[in-house]
Amino acid sequence: MLDGTVLITADLHGSVDALRAVVERSRIEEASHLIIAGDLCPGDDPNFKVLLSQAPPLTVVRGNCDSSYAFSRSQITYPPRLLQRRWQDRTIMVTHGDLFFEPAHYGLGRGDILITGHTHVPLLEIDASGVLQINGGSPALTRSRWGKTYALLRSHKASIHRVGDGSCCFSLALIDR
Repeated sequence: MLDGTVLITADLHGSVDALRAVVERSRIEEASHLIIAGDLCPGDDPNFKVLLSQAPPLTVVRGNCDSSYAFSRSQITYPPRLLQRRWQDRTIMVTHGDLFFEPAHYGLGRGDILITGHTHVPLLEIDASGVLQINGGSPALTRSRWGKTYALLRSHKASIHRVGDGSCCFSLALIDR
């Protein structure tokens, strides 16, 4: 069960600088939890594991670029492809987004949340069934006009922010269940 503010990111691709920025943003935003939606890609730099230990409690799924070898070398547990969590009486499903995912197949419905990465492009969208889809973008390798980004999930809204200064790019009110 998650509570409070949740910081969401993905696609760090082994960048110590991006991980440092995400951990710092988690502190500034007073996030009680950090979700990494794949492609963490830990490298050999020992600072990577140290920074992960300084993050708030973590939920991590693996992405298409995450290898068991890299996680093993870094002495970090190899994450699963899909995880489910609860937050404010909502179901949150976390997957990287590189494989086809049908929210209804997993029982997601109005007011629930699907978190992905993979595209490196931030997204906040409520689909036809009322599921909020969140992609925080990437704090390392951006593919959008917003630059390096992350997402925040707060009690009544989701928002996308720039890593550098925390400024809000766009936000979306959460719908009732």
